[in-house]
Amino acid sequence: MNAEKLQKYILQGICKKVYPDKIELYLPFFFGNGDETLLCLTWDKDGILSDGGRTISELKKRVGDISVYTENIHNVLNSHGMVELVSGHILTVRHYFTVFSGDEAYTDYLAGISKLIEVISLISVIDTIQVSHEGEVSV
Repeated sequence: MNAEKLQKYILQGICKKVYPDKIELYLPFFFGNGDETLLCLTWDKDGILSDGGRTISELKKRVGDISVYTENIHNVLNSHGMVELVSGHILTVRHYFTVFSGDEAYTDYLAGISKLIEVISLISVIDTIQVSHEGEVSV
């Protein structure tokens, strides 16, 4: 598959909804329990990106008590600096990279999305992996 076809394939499953106080980005990320509800990432009016608690909720549905995975979850978060766990269940990104290109500076929101998706991917399978304090993942 060439790059253009791959890009079209990836983008066909993405939907964006804009509201006065937030932007919702719907992604074709499924948690593997047969539910095909798209993952919704939300930017609020303060620029905070969030999964709305979906990742931890889906993990709890599958494994029940997540307390045995708490250390591994924190290891994932510690090794992916930008992503925080708020109120014990909501994954958020509050800070973004500033990128400099010549004399211009701009905020790299894609890096925040990328980090959040990476953390969501790891936490969604935290019951099948081990994560060291340094963030190394093993099965």
